Amino acid sequence: MKKLYFKQKVFKITDHYEVYNEHDEIEYYVDQDFRFMGFSVNVTDAGRNYVFNIEREVFSLLPKFYINFKDGSNLIMKSRLSFLKKVIDVESEDLQLRLEGDIWDYNFRVYNQDNEIAFITKKLFSWGDTYEMTILDSYYSDVILAITIGVDCIKDAQRAASSTSSDS
Repeated sequence: MKKLYFKQKVFKITDHYEVYNEHDEIEYYVDQDFRFMGFSVNVTDAGRNYVFNIEREVFSLLPKFYINFKDGSNLIMKSRLSFLKKVIDVESEDLQLRLEGDIWDYNFRVYNQDNEIAFITKKLFSWGDTYEMTILDSYYSDVILAITIGVDCIKDAQRAASSTSSDS
């Protein structure tokens, strides 16, 4: 079992932050590229070696992300509507991943087929978005981090959309 943590800044144009392990050591660096449209994030390991990249599809009704790993594998992550649950599908050639979250979107469980491989928790009372990832098999560390960044982007997009619609 492995734990990873990250905390984002409150006032930001783009995200740049470190991801720490349970020993408070840096495991990853997350760097978002500035874009007027879309979303692009590059993630490197502690030695600043490329691990993966996330790109958001610009013209999509619900958020959709393409995740490209250094080994050439890919994931497609997309949100879908479901009654009282946030459901996010993750498509992969190698894995059969599924996320299930609570109604408030603060806790997600990640499954490969029917086996739970991780759970993701967003801390409620913190300055900036703070996430904890408990990874039951460290083989999935890169994948779980990528999924967590995607979940955070989906939540940010929903928060922005709801504040825009309430301003009207």
